[in-house]
Amino acid sequence: MRRSRLLLSLALTIVAASTLVAVDVAQDEPIRSVSLPVLRDVEAQQKLHAMTDPVQDWVESGDPAAAGYAGTVIDASNQHADLYWKGEAPAKVRSLLDAHGADGFTVEVHQSPHSRAEMRTAIDRFTSAVPRDEWTSIGPQEDGAAIAITYVPGTAKRLTGGDTTALAYSRRAAEIAGMPVTASVAGTPVALSGNRHSDGVPYYAGAEVSTSKSSFCSTAFSGWKGGTKVVLTAAHCGGGRYYNGTSSYIGDLVSSGSGLDVGMIGVNGNGGGRFYDGSWSDSGGSSRHTYGAGRNNVGDLICLSGAQSGWKCDVQIKRVDVETTNDEGTRIKPVDLAESKGGDKRAIVAKGDSGGPAVANPSGANGDMEARGVIVAGRSEVGCPSGSTARPTTCYAQVLYVPMTPVVNQMGFSLG
Repeated sequence: MRRSRLLLSLALTIVAASTLVAVDVAQDEPIRSVSLPVLRDVEAQQKLHAMTDPVQDWVESGDPAAAGYAGTVIDASNQHADLYWKGEAPAKVRSLLDAHGADGFTVEVHQSPHSRAEMRTAIDRFTSAVPRDEWTSIGPQEDGAAIAITYVPGTAKRLTGGDTTALAYSRRAAEIAGMPVTASVAGTPVALSGNRHSDGVPYYAGAEVSTSKSSFCSTAFSGWKGGTKVVLTAAHCGGGRYYNGTSSYIGDLVSSGSGLDVGMIGVNGNGGGRFYDGSWSDSGGSSRHTYGAGRNNVGDLICLSGAQSGWKCDVQIKRVDVETTNDEGTRIKPVDLAESKGGDKRAIVAKGDSGGPAVANPSGANGDMEARGVIVAGRSEVGCPSGSTARPTTCYAQVLYVPMTPVVNQMGFSLG
């Protein structure tokens, strides 16, 4: 049984005042039977990605023939995906989709009014002209029909001239962006600085860490940056020295991604290539292996593992490739946004989960999972169920995390 040291940490955690939260403690034991493994085909999400990922790989290669791509939406429950393309999609799109097709799985290609590149240009036009406090997040719609912007009415008056209805905001924002806008009210994302209390070598994702700035954060995946062994976390948790929940030194921050809010802690020991998959109070150190890094699409089902609130599944991606600024003024791009699959606004993340892992695609009901991102913020404050977090804290119904692709490509991280 790994991490027997956790037994002592529980007592320390319960009596200490603090900053983080965990949800659904009463449900932590049965949470292993979450809906991800009970799809009609347990590998439905993987099979759909096997069909659509080659198209997105082609788009990212920079081939001008792929410039019409707009977005992808995954519906694993119905074994279906929708792909959106400006104009007539090249024949190569269908050939790539069919090359990895599976019986009973379908991908439909739809025409869209705008491409992803056109939406990104419109987003840059808007963010260059509008101060950050007049919008809280902005990103493309997967169907290519518009860009989606969220805002706080109190600070949007300067943009709209006083009328802060969604219609008035959409109209004014569309004038600036040069493209239709879907607007909605949503608060500023909150940095989640706040068990996996005494993690040590080999380091697992989802463990508690602290710095001189943040009393409670979480770790994500272990790996390499060049020849340096590193563990990922959220950069807003602070620079300098990092300690685990029992104040044992782990390592120093050696790198952070510009605009990503992801940091790398240099460690003097191997990573375990695993993440904690139990409740925050799991004294046994239950964990699973990670088998690689994957792409995120709207509709994907994911799981979260923060040291504050523990293991949460049945979470669904609602938006990808979003740009936002958190309550500390840190501008983050890109982030993906997810919430409870059922849309019930239940707490899925808490202060203290910053830096923890987002994972997906289990290789069986309790199997290994794929690295999908690093938790950096929460939005839409909700109550924390009693006892659901390691310490008193604030919970949120939406989570924002940085996907693995820019962490790998821009920061030079290799999953170990």
